[in-house]
Amino acid sequence: MHNTDVSTRTAQCDCGQLRFTVRGEPVHVHACTCTQCQRSSGSVMSYSAWFPEASVNIEGKYTIHHHCGPENPDRFRGFCPECGTGRFFRSGDTFPNTVAITAGTFAEPGFPLPDFILYWASRPQWLGSPEKVKLYQEDDE
Repeated sequence: MHNTDVSTRTAQCDCGQLRFTVRGEPVHVHACTCTQCQRSSGSVMSYSAWFPEASVNIEGKYTIHHHCGPENPDRFRGFCPECGTGRFFRSGDTFPNTVAITAGTFAEPGFPLPDFILYWASRPQWLGSPEKVKLYQEDDE
């Protein structure tokens, strides 16, 4: 007999118009302190969970921004057109067949710790090193 208990998480934008339901655990969770992520998140870093595309259900309206240009249609950021929050994205070939959802949209205090943080060298210098998280000065090992 197989255990069919699969965790389900829900997330939403600030106004609740855009909602996400995901089944199962993330493929991985990571944060990034590159300047592009700082600008797009409006914070010192982005913090996102990557789920298999088949396990993600998105309900509501959203706007797409092709941050790598129209020549890369499989790389985009999506967000609620009403409140501007509820960010999710796809990274094309980097993590194929996955959808990333910003961890804060889950509003879950026990959400998994990032597996790693990219572009650590670009962080604000006052930000100290977290324990138990691998730090990459750029985006590669």
